[in-house]
Amino acid sequence: MLEHVTANQTRFVTPGLSADPRGVALGRHCLVLLPSVDRVVGLLRGLSREVTIDDLRVGLCIEQVVTPLKSREMVVLLPVRSSHAADQIAAVAGLNGGLTFTGTARHFVQFRDSRSPLGYDATSLEAGGDGDYMLYARDFTQSYTRTRELSLERLVMGMALEEVIADRLVPGEDAVLRVEHGLWRPVMGYLHRNRRPCAVASCDAHVPGGGGDAQRLHLMRTALEPRMEALFRDTPGVGVFRLITDNTAVEVGFRHPVELTSVSDVFPEQCFHLFSGEPSRLEVIAGEPVFVQAADLVRLGAGADQEVEVLTHHAAAVERVAVPLRLVPSPGVRRAVTASRIPMRQVEQLKKLVYLLPPRVLERTRLALAGDEIFLLGEEGLEFFPLGELHYELAPGVLAPLGFELIPRVHPDVLLDHLQRQGDVELGGEVLHFFSPDNPVALRLPRGAFAPLSRRALADVPLHGPTTGQVTLPAEATRPQLLNDPPGLFPLWGYKLEGPGEDEGPAES
Repeated sequence: MLEHVTANQTRFVTPGLSADPRGVALGRHCLVLLPSVDRVVGLLRGLSREVTIDDLRVGLCIEQVVTPLKSREMVVLLPVRSSHAADQIAAVAGLNGGLTFTGTARHFVQFRDSRSPLGYDATSLEAGGDGDYMLYARDFTQSYTRTRELSLERLVMGMALEEVIADRLVPGEDAVLRVEHGLWRPVMGYLHRNRRPCAVASCDAHVPGGGGDAQRLHLMRTALEPRMEALFRDTPGVGVFRLITDNTAVEVGFRHPVELTSVSDVFPEQCFHLFSGEPSRLEVIAGEPVFVQAADLVRLGAGADQEVEVLTHHAAAVERVAVPLRLVPSPGVRRAVTASRIPMRQVEQLKKLVYLLPPRVLERTRLALAGDEIFLLGEEGLEFFPLGELHYELAPGVLAPLGFELIPRVHPDVLLDHLQRQGDVELGGEVLHFFSPDNPVALRLPRGAFAPLSRRALADVPLHGPTTGQVTLPAEATRPQLLNDPPGLFPLWGYKLEGPGEDEGPAES
């Protein structure tokens, strides 16, 4: 059975379970229990739109399991580092009829839901016989034994393409033509006569698991006009493909169920992969295709003996073809907030908030001042600071505003290397780059400029001490005298007030 996890709970019965910075019970892995393989495809399809599955490949495992009653189900094991990532997995799994658990080794408890926002913990551990997994849910406790493991590579490569209505190439987009061996010269000549850039490669392709000999075909990389695209798509023996990654292409009019850019590591770099829609198949070309310009392959015409005028052009600077980074809105699942950019006009709200923060948050939150802005950095999350412009970590050392992303979507290592090489000198890896939708110029701050908030939150305390020394009376001051005369019956008789305007008469006793 399960019990609710409470705030600030530190001890758990389930091995490997601990509380993350938000207090959510979380293990090193998320285990998704699904009824069939098609639901596994749906899970991968949904996750590939939100996260990069390549980042989860170390530790990702897809297995078929059986219960003691011999019913078969599917298990997908995914490594997680934060409850934000686990929330994404649980959301996609729930839409595909799956149940999400969290744990570290063999024992997994149900992940948090609306009934228990901080998660669950087992009241006691079950032996479970010889099962490989022991799952603890609100309604059942069950052991599962793995029977076989499914390869992510075979699963992705074996998926059938989905037809997309009215799919067209964007004008100027690079296309790959798959041309049968007997048609490549007419097609190449047509493109060359119409002054379209074209490069040709001769390849041997085979279908994985299909058997038989490799088929000879030709690939052509070009940019097509809309009329040419329609012509080639209706020509038997010619297929028009869209280049997804450097070594994968999908036929225009179709799409792969999984976002291929999210699983690029599945495809070996030394091979080229063609996904065809009709019939649905995958062709693999061993080795990287070597392309030759069509201008070097066309036959010379009758005017080949004419004098050729040679024109010399100087190489243009590479900046003329480089595209700038752009910050654009990015709808989707909310990312984990790791930094905040607070204007100085909100400093009073920040001061009031500092009084309410626990010591652990004050110590782990770092602060830096730059110009008229305050920068907060909390790599474990800044859920306690709803101030300023919130940022998430797009790449190591690259912080983008929440709800935005940078395009083009290059690899994080390429983006970080490009940013570090900007300026007069190269900076080390300990540099943070802040992007803002209100300012096209990115702000760079050294990580060393950030200090713990606990050390910068206290203002100066005014201090003073008692003064010591001998007191000296003024020269004109008279020495006081103490009189001890008998008071008599009327001690105030005859006493007169001093000063103008006072009554000169005797005082009443």
